[in-house]
Amino acid sequence: MFFLSLSFFQVAGMDIKLTNNGYEPYHYMRDFIITNQVEADINYLLQTMKQIEFPQGELISDSSTCFKWMKKTSGQGGHYVYLQEYGIGKIMTLMDISEDWRNAIVTWYDYSGDEENFRKNSHAQIWPSVHNMLGMVFRYCLLEYDGLVIHASTLKWNGKGIMFSAPSGTGKSTHVKLWQDYIHDVKILNDDTPAVRIIEDRPYVFGTPWSGSEFLHSNDSAPLSAIVMLEQAKENQIFRLNNQQAINRLMPRVFLPYFDQNMMNKALSIYEKIIRSVPVYLLQCRPDREAVELVYRCLE
Repeated sequence: MFFLSLSFFQVAGMDIKLTNNGYEPYHYMRDFIITNQVEADINYLLQTMKQIEFPQGELISDSSTCFKWMKKTSGQGGHYVYLQEYGIGKIMTLMDISEDWRNAIVTWYDYSGDEENFRKNSHAQIWPSVHNMLGMVFRYCLLEYDGLVIHASTLKWNGKGIMFSAPSGTGKSTHVKLWQDYIHDVKILNDDTPAVRIIEDRPYVFGTPWSGSEFLHSNDSAPLSAIVMLEQAKENQIFRLNNQQAINRLMPRVFLPYFDQNMMNKALSIYEKIIRSVPVYLLQCRPDREAVELVYRCLE
């Protein structure tokens, strides 16, 4: 028997309503739940089906990517995103996104009644994929609220938001953990994809529930006071980057809507405001206390 449950959340100042068909609780966003019902900025509907038809549209993502993106060609606007079962090809999860990025229907394959091991293995992939899909909608709806999502590990210290960004595997999370070891009053806002919004001409960084495999995040925010680009090195040294250097260094770490020129123009305008408002440093470092102290002295 099906039943609908409603949950309300607030992430980066945006109100979200999630309607679930009741198969199981949606727990990934529990730290951001609010008790009052609101007129939501984003509406998610989660549902299951025994058979999911392939969507019709223009493939706009690389065919080798895990999540496939399609632009709707029916004239109604919007996009589809789907994930296929490895080695089988049938759709495991499908998201139907409205043109304004405010509404999304996420459908996943109902494995009830299937062979047990297959069902368990497939089901273990579904909830993380659903969560990632919801994050896709969030980050592009965020553009209308003067915000971007950036691949970075971010902490709050002394009322300041400090963002550490670099390619995966460079040591962002390690550096933030060193801050927790050596500096007092440090809170991790988000260990993977924080949101940054321009509010009254000032950038603020927010924790979000999309925070990597470790789910390290806080439902908190702070004025963004510095962006530190990390680079592994044998000696510790730090430099402040000029605006052009900062733009070039950080841009690959920003989730940009390359598939839509109007959205891209909006995103680049927000990005430029962030760079011009916040000092950006290059920290060439070892994973040790001295590297932490170099940044600390810049921000005192």
